[in-house]
Amino acid sequence: MINDDEVEFKPTGFDYVNPTAKVVLVGITPGNTQLVASREGKSPKEIKRENAFAGGMRNNLVKMLDHIGVNRLLGIETCATLWEKDFDKVEMTSLLKDATFYKGKMFNKALDIFKSPKLTSVLRGGFGKDCLLYKNAVLFVSMGDGVGAVLSRLKEEGVVTADIVTIPHPSGANAGRIAVFLGLRSPGKDFASNRAYELSLEASAVINQTIRREGERNVKANQNSRLA
Repeated sequence: MINDDEVEFKPTGFDYVNPTAKVVLVGITPGNTQLVASREGKSPKEIKRENAFAGGMRNNLVKMLDHIGVNRLLGIETCATLWEKDFDKVEMTSLLKDATFYKGKMFNKALDIFKSPKLTSVLRGGFGKDCLLYKNAVLFVSMGDGVGAVLSRLKEEGVVTADIVTIPHPSGANAGRIAVFLGLRSPGKDFASNRAYELSLEASAVINQTIRREGERNVKANQNSRLA
């Protein structure tokens, strides 16, 4: 169990929610980069666009999203523009929306959320409620297996209704796993690199299915509109 008295939250200003998002990117919690980012004189939307998944991880994230076809799903050339002109097509969020610390250190174990009444309440009262607004979302992208497991549980409960894929966390500390995920390095004998390879195949397959399903849905919608 987690001692709730040692859980601490620090606001990051990530209050903006995009109800038109087609893809939802989900981490565990905002990090120190987001915590120290300048927020003065900026709208909640600007704060999130400038600082969500910022720093060195953003480049890794874009490469992985493009590799598995999120750009094709959204009809854009590259996911790099999701922080620019295509920001309205995506939601960038976390299971715990404020920077979360446990015993003074950044909280980084998603599955432990359910070991804490406080964290579970924050998850359901924040991210969980936001999920009800993502009526256009067709895909959730989780940063790591822990986040993916939480999203799968929420999907079983009917909170998440879209497809879910998991990618390695885009942190520079995961450079080896990311290289395997991108096909730049062959998987080794260790579990982590083999898991990265599996995630790449699984995510690509799910997104291809989602693209086909969305295409069929659009064809049907066009046919119905002509008949109306």
